[in-house]
Amino acid sequence: MSRSSNDVLAIGLGTCAAAVGVRPTRLQHLLRLAQRARRGVRAVTAPPSLPPAVEHACIAMEEALHFSEQGALDVLRRALAEAPGVPGPATKSKRRAFIVLDDFWANHGILRGDFRTVRAREVEDIARSYFAETFGLDGDAIMIRTVMQRGGRAVFASALSRSLHDGIRDVSADARVEVQSLMLGLPQAMNRARHSVDGSASMLVVVAETVLHAVLMEHDRWVAYGAQRLFADDVADTLRLAAITEQVFERFSNTRREDCTIYLGGLDLDPSAFEQRFATVRRLQDIVSNASAPLRLMGFAL
Repeated sequence: MSRSSNDVLAIGLGTCAAAVGVRPTRLQHLLRLAQRARRGVRAVTAPPSLPPAVEHACIAMEEALHFSEQGALDVLRRALAEAPGVPGPATKSKRRAFIVLDDFWANHGILRGDFRTVRAREVEDIARSYFAETFGLDGDAIMIRTVMQRGGRAVFASALSRSLHDGIRDVSADARVEVQSLMLGLPQAMNRARHSVDGSASMLVVVAETVLHAVLMEHDRWVAYGAQRLFADDVADTLRLAAITEQVFERFSNTRREDCTIYLGGLDLDPSAFEQRFATVRRLQDIVSNASAPLRLMGFAL
């Protein structure tokens, strides 16, 4: 018997909470794509406050465990126990889960070079060395994810704690849930943004509660990445966020900021402070939301 939609979960794992919902069926997904096509994928107004309506639950992490791997695993265990729906009795199979993690749990970087003839394992080793040298990470304690950019001249790489990665899989297995996919939020935002970004000089800026991510694009390729740690007061100060964005842009680009288009994602911010510094500012509807971080991440897993 085929699996029902209740067998497939979408989970957003943040720094202080988790959100878990049921992924839509294939028919529901196709209808959602059709609705997006009618709206126009380049539309940047009236961003949704929540991911597409699905049955979901939000679970808060114990305050003392905020920003800790133990807290992440504990809240995931509770999220799996409180997940909406139950497996159909006729399937007698594990549930599956698509999990998207807050980028607080990882480090990112864009490596430049000629990777056209480099084997995937060698690219991973190069990225591992980069994270060890740049961030002082133990190479044996991290999991590496890489995405080759078109043309083979750059690699987007991520480093995730191996203990968190393995812990997520162990907690899921204990709950009879198979982890179908374990992803990070920023690469998902980049994939969605690619459909809206034109060929001019541009930068994707994703503002989360704890980090501002900036990814520079030139000639339809992601070419540089920068990040800035944010604190509680920073998120409400759009002038400071715009200044940080300008600093990151000038660090990596030879283009004038007056010629650069900024694509905003993450928190739903007033773009006026950015408009004072850059040529054009566009809010990306698919990756802008007033929802909590776990719900935004869950939206990537739907």
